[in-house]
Amino acid sequence: MKTFTIQIKNMVCPRCIHVVKQILTDLGIQYNEVELGYAVLGAGQVLNLQTVNQRLEALDLGLVRDTNEVIVTEINKAIHDYMDNISLLSHKLKLSQYISQQLARNYHQLSKIYSQYKGETIEQYFIELRTNKVKELVKQGKLNLSQIAVNVGYSSIHYLSGQFKKYTGKSLSKYKQEWEASLSSLGDTSSKSLDETKNNEDRECDCGCEGCDCEGNNGSFPDGINSHTPNSIQDKNGSSMQALQIPLENFGEYRVHTSS
Repeated sequence: MKTFTIQIKNMVCPRCIHVVKQILTDLGIQYNEVELGYAVLGAGQVLNLQTVNQRLEALDLGLVRDTNEVIVTEINKAIHDYMDNISLLSHKLKLSQYISQQLARNYHQLSKIYSQYKGETIEQYFIELRTNKVKELVKQGKLNLSQIAVNVGYSSIHYLSGQFKKYTGKSLSKYKQEWEASLSSLGDTSSKSLDETKNNEDRECDCGCEGCDCEGNNGSFPDGINSHTPNSIQDKNGSSMQALQIPLENFGEYRVHTSS
């Protein structure tokens, strides 16, 4: 059964997956799989990719249009994968080495494409991501500063503090003090409520995005979609739906990969 894959830019966390699934569902589009950077759709349906793109762009996402967008999307995914496993990977590979390895391309070329397309370097984006992770861990209040340093791949608390102040203009200890003071000003009851809310968010989503408001989708699929059949779609009765090849002209300017 033929399927086609649309590539989606700026998907960086599980919440993005949830949002894309919701958009496709709202538009009546049946999908086999949605992961960071792409969605696999069944070919036996009529759809307007321009409409899909408009809905995605309203949320700072969007369909990939050219090769450079594909590369940037893959780089971002590699950066987030590295961040998610940084306590282990940082001892073995530098970020540049990991990205080059994952994309099987020269890092200098990748860095140049990324900077030209995004207007910032890979390193700048990674520092921003890392700093937001530090802020998140401080707000959770479960780790001391030394443990946070290890968790985000810094060799010492001193190195973390220096980088944090350089990026935010504020020392890490002061940021922590101000956050704790803001909780105290709300009173013990309010602080407890905030902690419980945050803990619930942590259980629902491990996306690492500061201020994430995931709804705890946990990667579930809408009724009628079978997530374990990558090359087919089933209806609510479990019967396979006949797939029809969508004419290539319907794809327009967007990059779509077909497979059977």
